[in-house]
Formats: sequence, structure tokens, C-alpha cells
Amino acid sequence: MRGALRVYYRTVEVTGREHLDASRPTILAATHGNSIVDPLLLGLFEDRQVTFCARDGLFKVPLFGRLLRAVGAVPIARPSDHGKGNVDNAGAFAAARKVLEDRGVIAIFPEGHTHERLKVHRLKTGAARIALDAAIAGDTNVQIVPVALNYLVRQAFRSDVHVAFGHPIDARAFAAAAADDPRAAARSLTDHLEEALRELAVHVDETEDERVIAQVTSLIVDIRHEEGLDGGGQTPAERTALVRRVVDAYRWLTERDPEKTAGLRRRLQRYLEERTDLGLGGESAALQHRSEASKGAASKRFRSRRRFIVLGAPAALYGAVHNAPPYLLLRGFLRVTKPRKDRQALTKLLVGLSLFGGSWVAYALAVAMVFGPVAGLAYGLTLPFAAVFALRYATEVRLHRLNWRGLRSLWVHSERIAALRDERDALKGEIAALREEYLAEMAAQGGSAAAG
Repeated sequence: MRGALRVYYRTVEVTGREHLDASRPTILAATHGNSIVDPLLLGLFEDRQVTFCARDGLFKVPLFGRLLRAVGAVPIARPSDHGKGNVDNAGAFAAARKVLEDRGVIAIFPEGHTHERLKVHRLKTGAARIALDAAIAGDTNVQIVPVALNYLVRQAFRSDVHVAFGHPIDARAFAAAAADDPRAAARSLTDHLEEALRELAVHVDETEDERVIAQVTSLIVDIRHEEGLDGGGQTPAERTALVRRVVDAYRWLTERDPEKTAGLRRRLQRYLEERTDLGLGGESAALQHRSEASKGAASKRFRSRRRFIVLGAPAALYGAVHNAPPYLLLRGFLRVTKPRKDRQALTKLLVGLSLFGGSWVAYALAVAMVFGPVAGLAYGLTLPFAAVFALRYATEVRLHRLNWRGLRSLWVHSERIAALRDERDALKGEIAALREEYLAEMAAQGGSAAAG
């Protein structure tokens, strides 16, 4: 599964791993934006065995519940899942306490549910209660490590992820208060954890602002390239930091000039709607785009991509022909099941592995039956590489808008596209001016926005 994750995601960058102290019992409290992919990612960076806490309803799901029990997951009952009545978590807390007594690691997603928002939701108190329970029972060395899982394009294959581990929160600072008022102490510790997670994650207050923030980030990337910054591109951690600064600047402008902010938001939303209508993208809040390149290298990269598209066509055709059946089956499965956006990556990963892997084995066996096992093995080994090459080829084709809708727009709607380019330039100019104002004000206040 680790290998599959490293294939699915192009880059998984981790920061703050030094906060994982193997000598201390640890609770990993993470954001939950991508369903079952989240615990799989957490397991990549902790050398100790991780015991996951999950809501008890998941243990009733066929097969999945059996898997949770097999890996030793701890079921947590939530009042909201049981008619808001009283629930008994004594057994779960005892199991969690035993893991922590053995200097182990527990992972929990305190938002309580997976979601597709660029936001840290109001946290449940489960992580805090487990930590305080262990501390009061005698293990005062328990630490909670906040973890933000930042997916730059959540549902996309070969996208990037930034896993950010924050400074540990020592449960001892809250244990004394828990003796007098355990509920208030748990809420206080939870609020502290929530603040820490919002410092690590991308947190956009309103859903309708997410695409706007993503588009402003894209414009800022262009501006930075023109200034000679980020010549080699940005790492996932750098991009996460940039988006967070854009969010901070957006809040600053909203407080400073609400009317101007509303007007700019409307222009950006119209721009995105026009892009979507013309088949040029913009329908999702992507925080990174494969087409990004520094201006100095853009021409060279374009020529290189054009050669790749021409010379790579035969190999791409080989990969496409062999992988079209499982690809079409996967698309059909997704259309029928309609998984939520926050579960698309997991669905593609698991179902795709089964369909593509099964088809490659079937092809290889068929060739082996006719031409012998050596030929079958050699042929079968080419199929995964051909699939990856065909995927990269398709990506380059999409970057050049070589799809029917995009090509039709270039031919039929050339005036609209020209107007769209003009509007992008105008928006970029306005954003650049606001950026200068923001950076100047931050500098005057003694703060730092890291060049925006």
C-alpha cells in the first residue's frame, strides 16, 4: 500500500518530523480531508506501529470493519451517532490508555468526519479526553502532535501532498485543571489543538471563497515568476505556505475594505465561470497546476513538450490500447457509484489497482499460453510502464488544451478567450498592487509575509 501511495502521489513532502519523539507516548491528531487515504499517509512517517481510533459505525461496514479490527483500531462512540444520548467509551479509553502506557502511538481525526473543504472544522474532544485520561491515570508524559494533511489537488492522480507535523502539545499543562472540571479542561485542550491545526493547514472560512483563493494563488505564482522568484517551482510545503499567506491577505483586505473585496470576488468568480464554460478548467479549487513554469523556462519547456507529444505518440498509443479496458471500467464504476470528492482518491486507488493489476495479469497469462512463460513475463512487465507513460502523455496533451471542448473553444470562441486573457491580465495587475500594499503594511507592523 505504501508503494501504491507513492505512485498515486507525485510528491509527498513532510515537515516537522523532528516533533515525533519515539520516547514519549504520542497522539497524532490530524486533519481529515481524504477519507482512508489519510491514515495510510500518517503511517508512512511514524516508525512505531500506529493504532487508529475510528467512529464505531465504521466497524459495521462489511469487510472494512473486519480490516479495522485486523489492524487493531479502537472504536469510538459519538453521541451524535447514537441519538445524542449517553455513550460508553470506557473500553475504548482503556485500550487507548494501554497503547500510551507502552509508549505507543495513537492516531485520531478530531474533526470527526472526512470532508472536502479547505478548512479545519470545529474539533471533537476525543483526542483531548484520551490524553487527559492517560495523564490522570499516571502517564504524565503524553504528547499530542497536530498533523495537517494538505492535498494540493485532492482527487487528482500524480498530485502533491504536504504532511505538516506541528509542535507537540503537552497534556500535563491541562491535567491539573481536569481534576476539577474535566469537561472544561478537555474543551480548552481541544481549542488549543484546533488553533495549532489551523496554523499548519489551509483554512478558508467560507466555501464559496475556496476557488477564489485558489485562483488568486495562481495569479500570485505568475507575479512571483515575473519577479524572478521560484525559478525551479515550489515544493508542496512552499505552496502550502503561499496559499496560507494568500488567505491571510484576503482576510486583511476583507477587514480593510469589504466593498472592494466583494467586487474583486465577483470578478474572480465571473472569470472562473467563463473558464469553466469554455472548457478551460476552474471548476475545482486546485492549489497547484502542472502547467506552472517560470517565464524564462516557459518557451524551452513548451518546445520540449511539443517534441514529447510528437515522438511519444507510438508508445502512448501502446499504453492506451492496453489500458483502455480497465480505465473505461474504472470510469464506469465511478459514474455508477458517484463517490464523494473526499473519497475519490481512495476509490481510484483501490479499484484502479484491482482493475489495472488484474488486466495486466490476464494479458500476460494469455501471451504466456501462446508464446511461452518467458514471453508472457517480458510482455507483462512492459504494461505498468506503458500505463504510466500513457498517463503522462495524456497529461501533457491536457496541458496544451488538446481536448475537443478546449480546441472547439479556441476555434469558435476566440474572441471570448482573448477577452478572458485580458481579464486575467487586469486581475493580475490589481492583485499585484494589493500585494504590494499588503507587504508594505506587514513590514510596517514588523511582521513578515515572506515576499507574498
